[in-house]
Amino acid sequence: MSLQTIYAHKTIGITDLKRDGGIIDNIDEPIAVLKRDSIKAYLIPEKLMAMIADYLDDIKLAKMANERIANEWEQAEEVNINDL
Repeated sequence: MSLQTIYAHKTIGITDLKRDGGIIDNIDEPIAVLKRDSIKAYLIPEKLMAMIADYLDDIKLAKMANERIANEWEQAEEVNINDL
C-alpha cells in the first residue's frame, strides 16, 4: 500500500458517487474521488474552476506583457533631451 496526499477535506467513493450523482450539484469545496482507497479524481465547484481559469489567464497575460516590455526596452534608443 502506498501513501497518497489528499488535496481535499472531503472524500467520496466512486461507487457512492455513481449511486448518488446528485451530490455533484451540492459541492462547495473540492472532493477527492476514491476507488479502492486510491485517489482517482477530484471534483471541484464551478466557481472554483472559474477562479483557477482566470488566475491562469492572468499569469499568461502577465508573461506576455513582460515579454513585450523586454522587447520594447531592447529596441529603445538613447536620446539626449537637448537634441529634441
